[in-house]
Amino acid sequence: MGNGTIGEIDKRQNIRLEKTLPVKFDLPDVSVSSRGFEALSRNIGEGGLFIETDLVQDERFALVEDMMLNLEIELLGQTQRIRPKGRIAWISKKSRTPRKIRSGFGVRFVHMETKEKRAIALFISKEMMAQTEAIEKGIPEILREQKLTDRQRRNLQILDSIRKNRLTSRAEISKNTDINIVTITNYIDTYLKKGLVFERGLDISTGGRRPELIEINSQYGYVLGVDLGPLNEKNALMRVVATDFSAQVKAKAAEKREGENIEGSLDILKGLIGEVLTSNQVDRKNIRGIGVGVCGIMDKFGGTVRNAISGATFANYVTIKKELEGEFGLPVFIENAAACALFAEKWTGISLEAKAADNIVYIFCDSQCAIMLKGELYTGSSKSAGQLNIVGQEDLYPMVESRESVSEAGIKLGSKIAYLVNIFNPQVVIIGENLRKLGDVFLDTVRRTVSRCAFRENANSVRLIPATLAEEAVAVGAASLVIESAFLNI
Repeated sequence: MGNGTIGEIDKRQNIRLEKTLPVKFDLPDVSVSSRGFEALSRNIGEGGLFIETDLVQDERFALVEDMMLNLEIELLGQTQRIRPKGRIAWISKKSRTPRKIRSGFGVRFVHMETKEKRAIALFISKEMMAQTEAIEKGIPEILREQKLTDRQRRNLQILDSIRKNRLTSRAEISKNTDINIVTITNYIDTYLKKGLVFERGLDISTGGRRPELIEINSQYGYVLGVDLGPLNEKNALMRVVATDFSAQVKAKAAEKREGENIEGSLDILKGLIGEVLTSNQVDRKNIRGIGVGVCGIMDKFGGTVRNAISGATFANYVTIKKELEGEFGLPVFIENAAACALFAEKWTGISLEAKAADNIVYIFCDSQCAIMLKGELYTGSSKSAGQLNIVGQEDLYPMVESRESVSEAGIKLGSKIAYLVNIFNPQVVIIGENLRKLGDVFLDTVRRTVSRCAFRENANSVRLIPATLAEEAVAVGAASLVIESAFLNI
């Protein structure tokens, strides 16, 4: 096997399985009396694994990269133990107070018998299948491609009408939803009993009894929204917000993650969530759930998120979900960051065009978008819909050093958007915050390209508008999706 780091191996080969396994190893290069050690592996792939151990902090052993190891790995549930040779690929000694980053080292396998390679591949395959089954059984409702029940659909229609209008009457809700007023009254009575809405004041009467106004109870509960940060940035910011049930931000926190690996930054994320939960603006006992937005190509069958450009695994969202649910005892909802940003724009943005539209394409970045059809997010059969990579089209960001290259980048993105406009015929295309920052020349070129490349009927009916929300869009959208899930299932 050729040289390479664990990250490089992952890009070339298979994803890592997040699994705790007993590991024994010795250090042939270390001249001390005790060279045999026991530890735990926190993840494993066909090319290597990560061993969590405080030995990296011990100066007696002076662990360094390229040091050889003799390993013995127990594949749980199997009688066979594999005994490959490995080489230390990287070392993590980082720690914080009170947030602790795991200490340990990554190992690249350098020698393994054929039967052991098969055993490890079979073990990973079986474990991933088991995890997928667990995901499918326990996956939150908002993550499923499902048909809503009649009651769920009515819940959403009625509560969304109340939310949009802030204060509204039963008659207005009936008019906006085409649901008869008797049914509206029955549903609202249920919401009143559960405390989700309350009545306030009296509307102006047009004859007969003056109607009472209905309003969402913003104090019904609080939700957390998490943005794990963009791809391709080693020290990107992770953001956490807490909102009330009207999606108004009450507390927030942000901090840089450790490198590109999300699992390695979970302790930082837990610290951020804990910081938000201690805010005096948030009732910790009344938190309803945590929404998480993650960039990349989501795979609900493998529970992973990949970088669309490099192909490397960015995160295992099964691990994220389990870690956060175990730490905070709250349901965790995971969704694509682009979908979260779209949802935030629809729910809390200031664009009237976006609020009124039911068919929207949100261009999150030059390689990823989100799609809303008939008022519902469309994520596809494996949650990976919305990838904009087109063969032969490179990343836009290196192209924007001059006015000419900005125009060229606008043409390239505009041609991608034109495909989407022809396929989905949306009312609105929203250009996300990162792309909007490229300026008016870029946006004008995108608009002209769409007008030229899309069919006239589609181009004439679509509006291209910039996003109105900035860096907190993903986190706020993730929180809003939790609120929508509560609306559906009230």
